[in-house]
Amino acid sequence: MDTPSRSSSPKADSEFSVTQILDWTGGRLVNSGGKGGPEGEALRYIRVKKPAPLDGSCSTDLSFFFSREYESELVSARPGILITGEAFVKPLERSGLPLWSGSAVIACKDPYFAMALISEKFAVGTSDVVQGIHQTAVVDPSVEISPGVKIGPHCVIEKGVRIGARSVLYAGCYVGSGSVLGVNAVVFPNVTIYEGTVIGSGVRIHAGTVIGADGFGYAPITDGGSVVGHQKIYHLGRVVIGDDVEIGANSCIDRSTFGETRVDSHAKLDNHVHVGHNAHVGEGAIICGGTCLAGNAKLGKYAYVGGLTGITNHVRVGDGAKVGAMSLLTKDVPPGGVVLGNPQRDHKEYFRAHALLSRLLAERRKQ
Repeated sequence: MDTPSRSSSPKADSEFSVTQILDWTGGRLVNSGGKGGPEGEALRYIRVKKPAPLDGSCSTDLSFFFSREYESELVSARPGILITGEAFVKPLERSGLPLWSGSAVIACKDPYFAMALISEKFAVGTSDVVQGIHQTAVVDPSVEISPGVKIGPHCVIEKGVRIGARSVLYAGCYVGSGSVLGVNAVVFPNVTIYEGTVIGSGVRIHAGTVIGADGFGYAPITDGGSVVGHQKIYHLGRVVIGDDVEIGANSCIDRSTFGETRVDSHAKLDNHVHVGHNAHVGEGAIICGGTCLAGNAKLGKYAYVGGLTGITNHVRVGDGAKVGAMSLLTKDVPPGGVVLGNPQRDHKEYFRAHALLSRLLAERRKQ
């Protein structure tokens, strides 16, 4: 990952033209806006300063419309640039709305993806937030710091750590001995990285996250068949995180008992996600907020897990599978499977069961 590291805040002085937006998105200008003839050349000189919601947008704003849920907001919208999908072009043209004649309307094959591309252009570069190595940072002399690394106030970097080029650590981060950060990693404030952790390139770790704490493991101490105490199992493995992973705020990834807890490249974890010891999150998997993976659970490649889901010990979720929010998984999910509920059911069975229950309740009310 050789692109500059960026934070999540908007730039204060961003200004981009229609031509730039067209280049980035591969979209096409679909209206003349009454300002320059059928090709709308005059619209190419419009410049915008920030993305904004449709409702109340003004001439220096860039807005998006790709869902009918926001149709009512079009009436008050006056953005300088509107990005939409091809399916909405004709309805917008027929609508007679002011934005059709006053805004540069750009149609994209996938406007949601276009929004993702453009958001990076407006994001603040970390060079605007962290400068060099702060004088209050405590950095062991043995630490290998590559060119362009920035370390914020009150960070602590222990012995034997290696930090790749252009990586950034915001204020208050801790990196334990022997850990490795790849190039262009961004570690937001107050992240704790325990010893021996390996983090790839282009990784973003949001504030308050803890990586490499001991897993939750205790052997019962018994006396006469009754439990009278708990013997801690010390976890001697490590956490390995691949490239281009993003980990949301206040998440926890535990080190393995032995071996590795793994989060493979391109996986995305929301806030408050817990990954237990020896768990394996596959390439490109998505885990929504509040989800817990117990020890030795495994998510396949590009699996999707809805929020507030629990996945119990040793459960395997196959490649490309989808798990509905607030589910409890106690058994494996096949590749491409779709499950939800507690207890988990195949999605078709789940909705059939609810339909039957609704009919039963309706019949009882008639009695």
